[in-house]
Amino acid sequence: MNDTRELVTVEQAARVIAMLAYALPLAGIVLGAVVGGVRKRVGRGVLVGLTCGLSGPAVWLLWRMYNGIVGAYALDSVRGLLVNLALFVAIGLVIGVAAGLVWRRTGKEAA
Repeated sequence: MNDTRELVTVEQAARVIAMLAYALPLAGIVLGAVVGGVRKRVGRGVLVGLTCGLSGPAVWLLWRMYNGIVGAYALDSVRGLLVNLALFVAIGLVIGVAAGLVWRRTGKEAA
């Protein structure tokens, strides 16, 4: 009874992330159009929905970068951990600053 198989393989996770990379932008556009239609601002709703939906391809890209770094430095190396940490902190800072600028520029109004 010593079954040490992985519950979710790397290939399964990669397949799910790839499907989300395709599905989330489409779902964002549709949901944004619906919400925009209710609020009488369809164009803005679609734009906001697409922007949110682009999180799917972004996660796919981050997954690929993470796996590349882990592949180059090994899963349990401190150097790989620090490279991933620096990369993800830098990406988070850029996204946070950009979102803050957009938030201030649009007058803090919700989509």
